[in-house]
Amino acid sequence: MLLEAETEKEKTTILMDTGPSPDVTLHNIDKIGLDLSKVDLIFLSHGHYDHTGGLVEVLKKIGKKTPVIGHPAILNPKYVAKKFRPIGLPFKPSEIEAAGGELLLTKNPVKIAENIWSTGEIERITEFEKVKGFLTVENGILKEDLIPDDQALIVNVEGKGLVVISGCAHAGIINTVKYAQKITGNNKVYGVLGGFHLEGAPQERLEATIKELDNLKPKIVGPCHCTGFKAINQISNFFKENFVLLQTGDVVEI
Repeated sequence: MLLEAETEKEKTTILMDTGPSPDVTLHNIDKIGLDLSKVDLIFLSHGHYDHTGGLVEVLKKIGKKTPVIGHPAILNPKYVAKKFRPIGLPFKPSEIEAAGGELLLTKNPVKIAENIWSTGEIERITEFEKVKGFLTVENGILKEDLIPDDQALIVNVEGKGLVVISGCAHAGIINTVKYAQKITGNNKVYGVLGGFHLEGAPQERLEATIKELDNLKPKIVGPCHCTGFKAINQISNFFKENFVLLQTGDVVEI
């Protein structure tokens, strides 16, 4: 996702995640007609390959030293438990740096530009949003991966409120939005966009998520990616005119 934000003082262009592979990502960038040289920084929502696979080639196309913001745990080994296969970041830090990336890895929120922040590591407070099915290796021991590296972007739009943009929302989309409210001190939510990670989720979780989203009173709800058809359909039916169907190449102006 490409985020272009403009204030009276500055314009900032952020590339959030880099797709599953250079072929896919650069193909889409070419078809859309994006000029990667205008990208100021890259933000990685988490360390899974489908969000990081195009990173090195994208950095080469940007053609300049570029900050890459993420959580330290993006570098951890990552596996999906089902069929046990690796799904982690496919590059070493040295490869990222050789391509022009300047890694900024922190658990804390980062003020990226005026009125734009990364969440940092997200607090998990809801009872119904649990991470299951992922593994990592720690001190030589295979263990459950709760994906602490999962983050989102927050944009505080003047006169409207917060727009929260998730990659996969492994931490839970409600946890993500509530944490965005907490760290910004702003409870007004204008938009929630991105992956909600509800593919295959039980009906009880879908209903709880929709209820909590409704309590936030967003003007725009735009689920995509890992949200899943069933969840997208239910969210669409519930939020009606406030629902936005997001697909590759779509532009949302706020």
